[in-house]
Amino acid sequence: MASHSASEGIQGWGVPVASGYFTIPVVNRARSGSSARSWIRDGFWYNTKQLLKSGDYVIIELGHNDGGGPTATTERGSVTGEGSETQTVTLKNGTTEVVHTFSWYIGKMIDEAIAKGAHPIVSSQTPNNPYENVSTINSTPGRFEGYAKNIAATKGVPFVSHFKSCIAVYSALGKATTESYFPNDHTHTNAAGAAQVAKAFIGGLKCSSAQNALKGYFTSTSTAISAYC
Repeated sequence: MASHSASEGIQGWGVPVASGYFTIPVVNRARSGSSARSWIRDGFWYNTKQLLKSGDYVIIELGHNDGGGPTATTERGSVTGEGSETQTVTLKNGTTEVVHTFSWYIGKMIDEAIAKGAHPIVSSQTPNNPYENVSTINSTPGRFEGYAKNIAATKGVPFVSHFKSCIAVYSALGKATTESYFPNDHTHTNAAGAAQVAKAFIGGLKCSSAQNALKGYFTSTSTAISAYC
């Protein structure tokens, strides 16, 4: 989702989705390289929460940087599972941290957004290049897809399977076109790819699990996009 400079050759889908898809302002506060754990620990969620007003919508999409476990050198991984399990670790700076599950972190953000009068929407992580080293698209999601879906259901908030909606878009485009969207690695898209991922998000909002969230704020551009369920 995060914004990148043109010189990097990559772009997050939060940039194109902020222009032309909604009749309300879209503020992209994504930060490249963040996990659910680091987003909360490093204060990014706190700073975002302070800006929330009653009636705002908050899209929560994480997962790409959440693997590796609590002791990974990236200091971003969460405890495996979906419960209240924790593990205490010592960080490189010598401080200790109580690490929770991905679901716990997402649940915390949901609860705190609701407490501010905002409307959280949980969106699952987008796929890496699904044609990498294969001729047929790889449509098997990772565990964070299920984690995101389950915590959204537990909390009773809208859920967008951004993974599945992207797979639907990429399937229609085919291998050559899809792979052209990943110039540097298998995770980050270029601007053209970001536009397709933004389109997939709009299509995902039209699925039943999204509970018609944001439908009343669609522009004609969004209304014309098919559902990707």
